[in-house]
Amino acid sequence: MDTETYEFNESQNQLILDLSKKMLFVSYFLIASGILGAISGIIAIMQGGFGGIVQGVVLLVTGIWTINASKAFKLIVETQGNDIENLIGALGQLRKLYTLQYWLFMIALIFIVIGFIAAIILAVSGGIG
Repeated sequence: MDTETYEFNESQNQLILDLSKKMLFVSYFLIASGILGAISGIIAIMQGGFGGIVQGVVLLVTGIWTINASKAFKLIVETQGNDIENLIGALGQLRKLYTLQYWLFMIALIFIVIGFIAAIILAVSGGIG
């Protein structure tokens, strides 16, 4: 099989297009949630509270990267003669998206562990005195 000229068939193209459309919908939802989260975070900070700006920005960035991956998958269906190359590009975009999410979860996990340890230390030191 010559990978340079391989073309997905209609059924495969429909599968890829469906994936692209669902990814695009999710990306719009993430972006809207990110914008709303950032706005509510700014309002909370202006009122002297602690806001969710970080969460809003994370959702916004994740949404934008999801759009990029969606467009890369859609490119497979819309072009001729480069399906494998476009598939590899789309998988690269998807890898970037999941790498971002992986590191965000790792950072969140570290902060959760730090918070848990701090809560234990505070509870133990508060119980002694």
